[in-house]
Amino acid sequence: MGACSWFRVALFVLAFTNGATAQDMPSELTPVGKAVLQAEIAAKDRSGSGKPVDSPLAVCTFPGGLCGAVRPDGSVAVPPRYDWVGDFSDKRAAVRSGGLYGFVDDEGHEVAAPQYGLVDDYKFGFAQVEVGGKSGLIDRDGKMIFAPTYGFIEAIGPDRFRVSDFPRRGGTIGAEDFSGIRTTYTSNSVSVSAPFEFKTNGVIDLSGQWIEPAAPPSREFDKTSPSVRWVERGGLWGLLQADGSWLVEPKFQRAEALSDGLARVTLSGKVGFIDGTGKFAIEPVFDTAWPFRLGVGRTSAERDGSFGVIDKSGSWIFQTSHQQIYLAIARNGGSSEVPYGWHFKQADHWGLLDLDGRTVLDAAFDQPVQHCEDKRLIAYKNKQWLYFTEGGNPLQPPGSRLIDATCGAAPPYTLQTGDTFQLVDARLQPIAPMQFEAVVRIGRDARNAKVDGKWGRIRSDGSWLVEPRFDYLSTNPDPFVASIDGKRGVMKSDGTWLIDPKFDAVRIRQDGTAFVTTAGATGILRLNDQSWVMQPRPGVMCDIGIALMSQAGGKRVILSPAGEVWIDADAERVGINLDFGLLTFLRNGKWGLVDTAGHVLVEPQYDEPVYFAPRDRGIAWAKRDGKWCPIDRRNHAIPGIACSDANPAPSLAPRFECKIEP
Repeated sequence: MGACSWFRVALFVLAFTNGATAQDMPSELTPVGKAVLQAEIAAKDRSGSGKPVDSPLAVCTFPGGLCGAVRPDGSVAVPPRYDWVGDFSDKRAAVRSGGLYGFVDDEGHEVAAPQYGLVDDYKFGFAQVEVGGKSGLIDRDGKMIFAPTYGFIEAIGPDRFRVSDFPRRGGTIGAEDFSGIRTTYTSNSVSVSAPFEFKTNGVIDLSGQWIEPAAPPSREFDKTSPSVRWVERGGLWGLLQADGSWLVEPKFQRAEALSDGLARVTLSGKVGFIDGTGKFAIEPVFDTAWPFRLGVGRTSAERDGSFGVIDKSGSWIFQTSHQQIYLAIARNGGSSEVPYGWHFKQADHWGLLDLDGRTVLDAAFDQPVQHCEDKRLIAYKNKQWLYFTEGGNPLQPPGSRLIDATCGAAPPYTLQTGDTFQLVDARLQPIAPMQFEAVVRIGRDARNAKVDGKWGRIRSDGSWLVEPRFDYLSTNPDPFVASIDGKRGVMKSDGTWLIDPKFDAVRIRQDGTAFVTTAGATGILRLNDQSWVMQPRPGVMCDIGIALMSQAGGKRVILSPAGEVWIDADAERVGINLDFGLLTFLRNGKWGLVDTAGHVLVEPQYDEPVYFAPRDRGIAWAKRDGKWCPIDRRNHAIPGIACSDANPAPSLAPRFECKIEP
């Protein structure tokens, strides 16, 4: 069987534990779903918008893992029939099933059955839909008002529609949208791209007649004077005056607004600069050049493989043999920008020049050098931060390094010399003579410190808050976990015990409780009276948002906050994003899917985790036989979306580890 042939046949039939189909599953939210809904409503209330939640909320936490929508009181507005439900707009929401889009109203009635390759939200009573790569508009009843003949069409008023011959597709593979902003994922990064500008043909009315025939694309030239603008003609840009005459005939491939009195332009592939009259101040002879910034009077440029800095006449202030050079700007006070030199790259390492081209720091660092408001320079090398004066002199003594002196950090700092640590002031003078084996900052005014193999807690002046006599101290401010002779207890900031040391592990939670482990079992204890919220159960336990995860004997189970079993798929690993509705799980080396009622819907068969993330609009990428192919929530292949050798939508989150202590 070919690598993708498994997606061309009927795939694994949904295997519910009770033999039911997705349509037969109850439409009431699962206990997980009810908790997710409450958390979502609470989060919206905390957002401070002041607007009540009055539209149904899209959810996928029904038995069976399909998506619908519920009202704030938990009653079902849209039964769970879909792979994805969008947000409501104009009492309509986009839905997706089997890779195709339609619409439902806020009572769950289908306004348009899933049939479109792509749709947009309703605006002014109309929604853009795509058929065969062309866009049209439907009304609130799903009737086609404008046939799909446009590259792009959207309502900008009840009787006004912006149209374009050019498509405006964005989003991700398999989850495209009409934003025009394309997002691409790799195994460790995200890149976002957008066109230089969105071209439109003009505005039409409901009858299709032109109201505003498309004016040529234009953009600002001089923000102090709108009488002259850049205007495109035949793919080239020129300067058009208010009377319709050309100040500069269209000839530039690219053109920008004036910046510090000069505008960057590209002519025949070369970069130059014109002044406010449209005349060349710097002839187009450079391969690349950055815009001039107000008050700097110079910018970086490249010509014939040589990088350097030019003045506003185009003359070289200095030239270098560096790979790259650009202006270094400090954003002080949040909004003000202050240039402090030139970043340069040589042999794939970064250094810093001053504004006149003198070397401040040689190219020896893994990323560009930062500048702090207090004038310090910070550089990163071999996974360590190094600190320098504004002139490039090292702040740390030879053989030493500062641990916690990042921009914005207030002294005292921690200075490491060899295997010892010491508190120092802003001038790197010792605050106290005591030297430590380790120091960990706890907020602004306290630190955990280790002496003679024992941990204590010190003030900012180096004096002891809690004497060093512990095997371990947590980083909680107050109270915190402390250990003596291998047993953990909970201690108050004054050094007295809140809970005597008797546990094997303790993690303090945010609600006045703590996970505690003893004799291989973990429970939840109230700190104020040491009563049990949850009696110990074998293994370890940890928080996963609104729920708990219990791990024992190589298996993971998801519990309610009160300890009820919510999801048990006999899994070695299980996803923690409960709002996805379908969670990926691992058993015997293969991955399957379980819903939030604990029903295994897809028995383990895939080689990698399968995530139904909201960003992917009801599809997931599943790997088998070396190929990543899209599936819907029924485990069916998605027609029209090709398989891939690499995951088009990888999860960037690190692997989740359930443990009591770091």
